[in-house]
Amino acid sequence: MAVIVLKKLFPAAFLVALLLASGLFLVNRNPELPPCENNVTYSLSPDVNGSLGVLVVYMDPGISHERAETVFDAARDVGAKWVRIGFIWAIAEPSPGEYNFTEFDWIINAALQRNLLVLPVVMFTPRWASERPDARNYYLYPPSNPEYLREFARALAAHYRGRVTHWELWNEPDMAGFLNDPDGDGSTADDYAEMLAHFYRGIKEGNPSAKVVLGGLANSKAEPSCEGNYLRKLLSDPEFPAGRNFDVMNVHTNFRNPWEIVEKMREIRTVLQEFGLEKPIWVTETSYTPVKRFQILPCYRGEEGFERYVHDALVVELNEGAEVAFWAALHDYGGDRPESDPYKYSGLYTYDLKPKGAAEVFRNLSEELAVNGSR
Repeated sequence: MAVIVLKKLFPAAFLVALLLASGLFLVNRNPELPPCENNVTYSLSPDVNGSLGVLVVYMDPGISHERAETVFDAARDVGAKWVRIGFIWAIAEPSPGEYNFTEFDWIINAALQRNLLVLPVVMFTPRWASERPDARNYYLYPPSNPEYLREFARALAAHYRGRVTHWELWNEPDMAGFLNDPDGDGSTADDYAEMLAHFYRGIKEGNPSAKVVLGGLANSKAEPSCEGNYLRKLLSDPEFPAGRNFDVMNVHTNFRNPWEIVEKMREIRTVLQEFGLEKPIWVTETSYTPVKRFQILPCYRGEEGFERYVHDALVVELNEGAEVAFWAALHDYGGDRPESDPYKYSGLYTYDLKPKGAAEVFRNLSEELAVNGSR
């Protein structure tokens, strides 16, 4: 996120829950499995030809154009096909019906000029539209009238027709701190299901061929701040059953063992099948760290372990049928992130855009996918 702009727009506490690096750090452990999974080596299946993407943080209005171009160059050079960026509703529509797309246009065009496909994540409600406009974190609440979101989505899809093919609504709505519960019923699933229905309708009105990507779910049974059974709640919502309101399923797999990733993706498919649904699956956040004190997986220790994790996690996601798998993040976080944040050094590059060994691992995997796709 562009820190200068967002500090002016939102309170400083916003930076703690910055877009697109989830707080998911606890993982489910299976005590029956031996350490390091008997030294299993993960290889890309020869019939897999999915795509790789990267989460790009700080890529918002306020970022210098020179910095943005250098960042997108790095994404292109590492072999990414997709970039996932924030699209902040509160910035893009500061007043009802008053759209400010100028800087978002520049950012998206800069990515497209480098043959990078863009997945914008629409989130953060404007004060004027918020269910709690007087709250300090008003931007984390759903809109008071979901038609506001529908109109914004319609304007977005129409404006970016021919440039943006997929739109994601919100980041980890199942995690406390990304979407607040306005009615106090203990769940945001009903609120998100309603938002999703109106967002989907607006996107299709603006561009019928555009696809709606479900907000990436943390979907953790171990993290206390993650609402349980979220996908089933969305799909069984009595008024806004979500199955008809998104085109692409989306999940996050941060800090999980490869076998946990496989289990999670298969579990998601099972839930979708329970509701008679078959959706493509994207993984829009896969993350780990080279910092030893945060390396909770015994198979993946030190810099070498970090590099192997980048390879193994993305490979198992692609082998399990993920159409696109994103690494989070392209580069390390900056000075706004404390050293106590496990995600601070999760980049393929340093914050100054010096490539790590993990960048080469990612690039090699991208090249392997290109070979598969050419067969």
